[in-house]
Amino acid sequence: MKTLKKRFLVKLSGEVIKGDKDSGISWEASDKICSRLAQIVKSGVELSFVIGGGNIFRGASGSIKNYNRLFGDQIGMMSTVINGLVFCERMQSYDIPALLQSGIKIDGIAELFNKDNVEETFKKNGVVVFCGGLGMPFFSTDTTSVVRAMQIGASCLFKATKVNGIYDKDPKKYPNAKKFDQITFNEMLEKELKVMDLTSIVLMKENNLKLMVFDIFKENSLENACKGKIVGTIVEK
Repeated sequence: MKTLKKRFLVKLSGEVIKGDKDSGISWEASDKICSRLAQIVKSGVELSFVIGGGNIFRGASGSIKNYNRLFGDQIGMMSTVINGLVFCERMQSYDIPALLQSGIKIDGIAELFNKDNVEETFKKNGVVVFCGGLGMPFFSTDTTSVVRAMQIGASCLFKATKVNGIYDKDPKKYPNAKKFDQITFNEMLEKELKVMDLTSIVLMKENNLKLMVFDIFKENSLENACKGKIVGTIVEK
């Protein structure tokens, strides 16, 4: 794998900041991950983030009658705003400037996407946290991650999960699951691997955006990924 430009977007699950709690926010877990990220940023890497909201809210499609996904997605967007604020607070506690940008305008808390402000934050050795999705229902944080990565010119999208790559089936359920070290977007679509949603996969394929999927909790996984090393699974066109 060629050495990558040191600007990346990291897609994180809301579970990363809930720690051992069933739901909600663990300040201890949040601090632990942000202290690690701060060291990476101080080494000269430009990082931006999209954080899911599943630790606070998950949609209720299929579980109750007459569920209105429009409202459900709006609640989910607001959950990512809360997580984004937590992330910014912790990063700033480590002297890392943090810019919060939202798909939803929230005066006094988060601005809408502004590329000039993103570049200014990177010049200050800061991080950018994207929240509020794309401001529209029916689009996941996976799709948000791809769009934001393209908007800021990230060289690779990192999906940092609890699984150390992409498998042909769920490794938690099937001990014989096969891990892919490298795979194409076409193969992901053909095999119907549900690593990310269909919209995001097609967007990456059409725009030639690389994807790397790995276990964020594995020692030095993100650090090595930022150095251009393959950890987990790399996905390319």
